Amino acid sequence: MAEKKYISSFTVILAFICLAIVGIALIPLLPVKLSPSRTLPSITVNFSMPDNAARVIEMEATSKLESMLARIKGIKNIYSTSGNGWGRISIELDKHTSIDVARFEVSTIIRQTWPELPREVTYPYISVNRPDENASRPFMTYTVNSAAKPIVIQRYTENVIKTALSNIKGLYKIEVSGATPMEWQLEYDSRFLQSIGVTPDNIQQAVSSYYSTDFLGMAEKRTPGETQSWMRMTLTSDAKKGDFDPQAIFVTNKEGALIRLDQLVNVTHMESEPSGYYRINGLNSIYLSLTAEETANQLGLSKQVTTVIEEIEKSLPPGYEIHLSYDATDYIHAELNNIYIRCTLTVIILLLFILLVTRNMRYLFLIATSLVIDLAIAVIFYYLFKLEIQL
Repeated sequence: MAEKKYISSFTVILAFICLAIVGIALIPLLPVKLSPSRTLPSITVNFSMPDNAARVIEMEATSKLESMLARIKGIKNIYSTSGNGWGRISIELDKHTSIDVARFEVSTIIRQTWPELPREVTYPYISVNRPDENASRPFMTYTVNSAAKPIVIQRYTENVIKTALSNIKGLYKIEVSGATPMEWQLEYDSRFLQSIGVTPDNIQQAVSSYYSTDFLGMAEKRTPGETQSWMRMTLTSDAKKGDFDPQAIFVTNKEGALIRLDQLVNVTHMESEPSGYYRINGLNSIYLSLTAEETANQLGLSKQVTTVIEEIEKSLPPGYEIHLSYDATDYIHAELNNIYIRCTLTVIILLLFILLVTRNMRYLFLIATSLVIDLAIAVIFYYLFKLEIQL
């Protein structure tokens, strides 16, 4: 008869010790956060049907679109709302569904369904709400102070400090705020404009028309051997974002003549009028907000940020200061210390109770060792299933 093979107790103990070592090594990689960060993604479809009642829109458009969109895999909930002249469909996806794939499916279904909708219905607009849009918030905030103008401080912060921090792995977003934005100011002579038949409204309309984007409609596209498809057509400006060229804009006077804008106004690029002032100890201040990635350990990330900021402080221009105004990890550290104390006292009381009952040191050692190994192995599963530690 064949002998049965048994796993020796030494092998089992060694395997659990190895798993415990792996779990202890993974502890620094666990994401420790102040609050939950994961929310379900969603897609919203908006459309309008002017001069129609809500009941008509529900029957003719909303219900048809909703029934077609409900076929998408990975939908957790779907809601629809119809109003006078408009409709909206909201789709909530489960956490296992790719938001990009779902958006592509929604876009495909809309292209196929839109020709069957009433002609008054505008082409539906798709907006995507990703988890990080609502859940992510800054975990550290710095203020950069100086006697210089706010726009100068902001440029230095973006070019030097933000560039240095962007090399840190785990930072999702770095935002710089506090300075008033730059704007293009147009100055004109009202008497001169009146003499050539141009009003300020004509200038405003010419500038708005030049930079506007107009929806021209949907064009049917057919190719041999392929199914019918639709293409969205828009009329956009050639101007680059942030640029303003008065020579490319023409204003029409009351006689219908075209006049270049640079012949009518003087253009100046300057800082806009501030709506508020941010000063600390009499110095202008700029805010630097840091947002961590969902899977990042904010405790370890805070140490890396602090190290980089300390290096930057050594080479700051004269009169510049950097101060930490908010750090969520301070609260995390304080809560973790309280948890450590409570857990330690709980374990000590438990072990003392076991010792009083059993009066056996070997049994007490076995219980304590098993508890440590169980917790260490649990860390492995926390890491594999990407569970967050939240306070």
